[in-house]
Amino acid sequence: MENYSYNLVKYFKKINNETYLIANTKGNKFIPLFMFGSFFKALYLIWKNKITVLHLGDGMLAFEGKLIKKLTGVKTIITIHGLDITYKNRLYQKIIPKSINKLDKVICVSNNTKEQCIKRGITENKIVVLPNGINPKEFVLKGTKKELREKLSKKLNLKLENKKILLTTGRLVERKGVFWFVNEVMPKLSKDWIYLVSGEGEDRIKIEKSIKKNNLEKQVFLLGKTDFDTLKLLYNSADLFIMPNISVEGNIEGFGIVAIEAGSCGLPVITSGIEGIKDAIINGKTGYLAKEGDIKEFINKINLPSLNKELVKKTTKKNFDWERIIKEYKKVLE
Repeated sequence: MENYSYNLVKYFKKINNETYLIANTKGNKFIPLFMFGSFFKALYLIWKNKITVLHLGDGMLAFEGKLIKKLTGVKTIITIHGLDITYKNRLYQKIIPKSINKLDKVICVSNNTKEQCIKRGITENKIVVLPNGINPKEFVLKGTKKELREKLSKKLNLKLENKKILLTTGRLVERKGVFWFVNEVMPKLSKDWIYLVSGEGEDRIKIEKSIKKNNLEKQVFLLGKTDFDTLKLLYNSADLFIMPNISVEGNIEGFGIVAIEAGSCGLPVITSGIEGIKDAIINGKTGYLAKEGDIKEFINKINLPSLNKELVKKTTKKNFDWERIIKEYKKVLE
């Protein structure tokens, strides 16, 4: 969501220099203080600059947006990502969906997020589905795959020559499905496949135990948090990007932006065909959807002939370039 908000403002300023940003830059602990301060700051900016359109980047801001709309008459639009509509809290569910429904337009980042909104009483004709975007050049590195893999090998101190690399990036939590993949799929793949996992989270200890139990110490490597340069090397050196997500009630994957980050580098994605991830994949062109929790289908998809790298990049750019998506945002905000 932070990545989304940053790019939305960055690209919108290119087409409208009268764009004003109010952002929480101090983390979750300061959210209550931010919401109090942002309310009055928004009222001031609307009055001072005669602003006619207000955009909210998080469902949590819906109640605040409803009050600002009532006080100023400004056209108010909100973007809903996933967890900000499904968050399992009785008071939150009592207030936020009703507040969202009082606004003028609701942008959902995926069709699954749209379904979650409708389920909670938000009027369907207010909803527009616009996916998250990508800067197609942001993650791409120059050099051959062999050269980049040699750099990665030195950086990680791992022998990657003659290996086929599976990659996952993101938090190690239940819904990401990394534990399931390590426990159920990796033991059944040939030894020339290795699995690199970038990220930290509460499932790490459980995953480490599974690696040991299945004797996968030479095939599965938990890299922890990686810096941006390492992340780019991973995207440009791997053979397949894996998103083995599993359904967890009240904690959906709203879109899956890492899928389009991978795709922008020509890296095909194999993912569970659930929730908002489905909207981040052009099946058969940027990757493949597999049935959630289906070991055999994941293995079959992994062993398919590789998709053409340039086709993956071209298709990702065509569908998810911020330059295109921001024009769709402009239509909604006008």
